[in-house]
Amino acid sequence: MQRSIVWKVAVPCLALLLLSGGCAQNPKNPDPFEKCNRFFYKVNDGLDKILLKPASDVYTKVVPKPIRHGLGNFFDNLGYGNVILNDLLQGHIKNSVAGVGRMAVNSTVGVAGVFDVATKWNLPGHSNDFGITLGKWGAGPGPYLVLPLYGPSTFRDVPRIPVGMYTNVLHWVDLPDSVSIPMDVLNLAEDRSRADAAIKFRDEAAIDPYIFMREAYLQFRRIKIYGADRVPPTVEPGFYDDDEMPTTRPTTRPTTVPVPDLSRIPFVR
Repeated sequence: MQRSIVWKVAVPCLALLLLSGGCAQNPKNPDPFEKCNRFFYKVNDGLDKILLKPASDVYTKVVPKPIRHGLGNFFDNLGYGNVILNDLLQGHIKNSVAGVGRMAVNSTVGVAGVFDVATKWNLPGHSNDFGITLGKWGAGPGPYLVLPLYGPSTFRDVPRIPVGMYTNVLHWVDLPDSVSIPMDVLNLAEDRSRADAAIKFRDEAAIDPYIFMREAYLQFRRIKIYGADRVPPTVEPGFYDDDEMPTTRPTTRPTTVPVPDLSRIPFVR
């Protein structure tokens, strides 16, 4: 377990250290780490092309869609404690209690979450994480980051990675490698297959995929925090001085991240 904790925390922390230590260009730039961000973007994109995309293609070709759907439900259920916790931290008590009920129903009647019985019982699921919680508490996003393996983020969103890990049921279950490694591979393949349409859209529609991803991610996160009808017309305060903040809001339609969020995956224990 200790080995797993070190691995999980080291990646984002190392990325932040590298970025803050020598990559900043202009502290008044909303993307002051663009040089390093573009480097990590290329690394992530390369890994996606040579590893994740081929693995996802094999997964979708070999595994029937109903089984893939069930696996997706299973992994979503294992990580739903993250949603419950952040609903509670945001003061949404009813949603948090409903989330406990949803997880309990799917874990039992839904056969460990494979079948989403809870939605049929008027206990629908939704997404939430600690980055959204910090935003609702008033924390500004800080600079945009592209973390190796994890993909797009901001300073504010980095803590959502360890919180997501520690609220995943698999983190607290000491499974043998013969079980945990195949589960990690399936989880990663399922996440990548879900993102496939968005990745294709990004590659086909964007002149500069890096800019497209950055603007779409930042807008998507603002919508998650404020709601589609209350997104502020400027970049959120909290990191830059008022006279340093851009005055325009990106018009790029939100999309999912181009590399699956690995915070859901327990890795090797």
